[in-house]
Amino acid sequence: MKSLLVLYPIHPYVEELMIGRESPKMKAQYASIYQRLISQRYPDFQIIWVLFSESCFAARPDMSLFWKDIIVKEGDIVAACGVSFSDHCESARYPDPKTILDHCPKPIEKLAVGGFHFWDCVEKVAEYAYGQGIDVMVDDDLTEFFFWKVRDRKGNPSIWSIPFSFEESMTEERERLIESASIVHLRLVRKARKGKPWLAKV
Repeated sequence: MKSLLVLYPIHPYVEELMIGRESPKMKAQYASIYQRLISQRYPDFQIIWVLFSESCFAARPDMSLFWKDIIVKEGDIVAACGVSFSDHCESARYPDPKTILDHCPKPIEKLAVGGFHFWDCVEKVAEYAYGQGIDVMVDDDLTEFFFWKVRDRKGNPSIWSIPFSFEESMTEERERLIESASIVHLRLVRKARKGKPWLAKV
């Protein structure tokens, strides 16, 4: 079965990625566009929202942290990673990628990974999955990069600011770097992704 893992879509992470002047309505727009992006790109995927665990119950997701404007749809899975948010922050304790993958229906035909954060938990899980022989790819636009890609020139979230096609989005990113004369930056981005088949090429 095809699955999309969305890692740690929690209020503390989302808030730090916003500008700081967003109204409740604008915050809801971010969540709405995020979910619409998921629906457009992954219509036949099992959606799995992975949250930190409750402090006293490792198998129970801490719903108090969940990105409050996200609407869990029928058929979605909300799962616990096995580590509490406090343990992760205070003791730098990371969830076991195997525990997270165990939430995916078997066999895993294809796996997409998004959430927070790209170069940390998201890549760790994707790299582990790749090592298990799984066809896996990180969706950049469902990580923290979503919040700056989706903003229009006024800094407001706009559904027209981000392509619904992942391939088109990565092409636009490459063209943006070239047009802004950021060749050095583009080379650094490519170097960081080199030898990592689970990351899209720019």
